[in-house]
Amino acid sequence: MPVNFLITRLQNIGDALVFVPAARALRQSFPNANITLLAKHAGGVEVMKNCPYIDEMIIVNNRSLSEKIRLIKEFRKRKIDYFIISPQDLGRVPWALLGGAKNIAGFSTVSNHGKITSEKLPSKLHIHPVYDSSRTEIENCLRLVEDVIDDINTNLIPSAQAARDEFIPISKKLEFWYTKNELKSANDLLRKYGITENEKFIISAPYSKREAKNWPDERYVQIFNSMIDKFNAKIILIGGKTEKLKNDSLSNLIGDNCLSLSGETSLGECAVIMEKASLFFGPDSGPAFIATAMNTPAVVLYSAADYYRWRVPESSVPRIELFHPFPCNPCKYQICPKEKKCVDSISVHEAWQACQNAYQKSPCPLACFSLFWYI
Repeated sequence: MPVNFLITRLQNIGDALVFVPAARALRQSFPNANITLLAKHAGGVEVMKNCPYIDEMIIVNNRSLSEKIRLIKEFRKRKIDYFIISPQDLGRVPWALLGGAKNIAGFSTVSNHGKITSEKLPSKLHIHPVYDSSRTEIENCLRLVEDVIDDINTNLIPSAQAARDEFIPISKKLEFWYTKNELKSANDLLRKYGITENEKFIISAPYSKREAKNWPDERYVQIFNSMIDKFNAKIILIGGKTEKLKNDSLSNLIGDNCLSLSGETSLGECAVIMEKASLFFGPDSGPAFIATAMNTPAVVLYSAADYYRWRVPESSVPRIELFHPFPCNPCKYQICPKEKKCVDSISVHEAWQACQNAYQKSPCPLACFSLFWYI
């Protein structure tokens, strides 16, 4: 019998994407395992629906008692050997215990927005690596999975079929998958708006749902006009329905060479368009991670969130991360309470320099990425 894993990742788009390397490492080490993902947010579910490293998803529908009972029954049906709690999902040890998991893996504590968050019933964790706040989220997730792999190999569970003769390198690279139907519909959408097959364009998701991350509109207008003039490329703005009014307004300010597709694409269609783009530019958010997963050069504005946790440690194309450390970083606020936001300290000049560098450079070797850190 193969080993049965359940891994949790209840978060949204970017949070789901940065967990992909951990899921991939688990699958590569145990190709015959049953791997179930516990998911919740619609964006994260859409990211992982085509993931080849998991066998199925259990989706959390709400916080009700009846839903918790349903989930526990689902866990028990699967006879879980290892219940792996990702760093963002602390508090799931009781679920694992009630679900009959033989082994529980997770961090006892995690640093979140600069504060320490503790797991419930940490003494029940069978595998509990020390959370390292100097590592990225990708690296801490990988560390957790690697400890599970080591535990299985050390204890020589016969059913695991774990060991392979060849060495499997652990990659930190992001991935995203789209379907043939999404490829076709994305191409149809571009043709509908007059974007030809070989036409150059820059893609941007200028507005994060977290307002504290958003760059001023007038700076976007300046830099997009520079891109249109210098790169001879159009600008495509993407986002969900909630960003449509803002994106449409920004597109109108820039003119005919800027197109807003807010609310018109699925994540898979968005990924297709990202893959065709010459450059991504925008704040640290889900679309920025999709761009890197699709091997599109990117310039990413980091501000209110924990840069050290959410930076990308490995990319096969240029990814330039602009970040100005402030005493209040990392911050927990959705709307900045200060007069001057940290994102405002990123100037048009340095963003434009970064865009030129990323746009003009050819893809760099795997595990290399560009980092512009202005202090």
